[in-house]
Amino acid sequence: MIRKYLLVLCLLLLSSCAYMGGENDRFLAKNDGTVVDVESGLMWAAADNGQSLTWPEALEYCNSYTGGGYHDWRLPKKAELAALYKAGIRRDKGTITIHENWVWAAETDETKGAYCSFKMGGCDWVEKVVSFALRALPVRDTRNIPSSSPVVQAQSLEQRLQVLDLLHRQQLITQEEYDQKKAVILHEL
Repeated sequence: MIRKYLLVLCLLLLSSCAYMGGENDRFLAKNDGTVVDVESGLMWAAADNGQSLTWPEALEYCNSYTGGGYHDWRLPKKAELAALYKAGIRRDKGTITIHENWVWAAETDETKGAYCSFKMGGCDWVEKVVSFALRALPVRDTRNIPSSSPVVQAQSLEQRLQVLDLLHRQQLITQEEYDQKKAVILHEL
C-alpha cells in the first residue's frame, strides 16, 4: 500500500517538473549574454538595458548593441514582446531579465512610441520623450545569420539537436551540413 502511494507521489512530482520546464525548453541561455528563442528563431539580450530611457534612446541602444559579438540588433516589435510575455517572461522572472515593467517596442506614430507591459501584458502608446521606467531589450533574428556567423552552441546534446533542427528548418544550413552535424551530436550520446 505504501509503495502505491509513493509511486503516485513520484508520478505527481515528475509531471509537475515536466510542466515547469516549458520556458527552459523554449529559451536557450548562452554564456555570452544572449538567449535564443528556439520557437521563434529570435535571439534576445539576456537582460534589458538596466535604466530608464526615451524611445529614441532605446532605438539607439538597440541598434548599437553588440551582445554575443553580433552587430544586427534592433528594437523589438510589439508582437515579439507580447510573445515573450505569453511565454512566461516577467519582470525579474524568467530566462530574460526585465528590470522594470515596461519595454519599448519599435512601432511609432508622429510623437508616440509603443511599449509593452511585463506586469499586466498588453501593449500601449506613450510620448517618445517619456523615460520613466521604460527599458530597451535588444533582439535579432537568427534566420538572417550569414553562413560565416557563429552557430549557437546549446548547453546539452538535446538542446544542440533542437538548434540544429531549427537551423535546418529555416534553411540556414544545407542538408549535407545538417546530416554531418547531427551525426557528430548523435555520436556524443
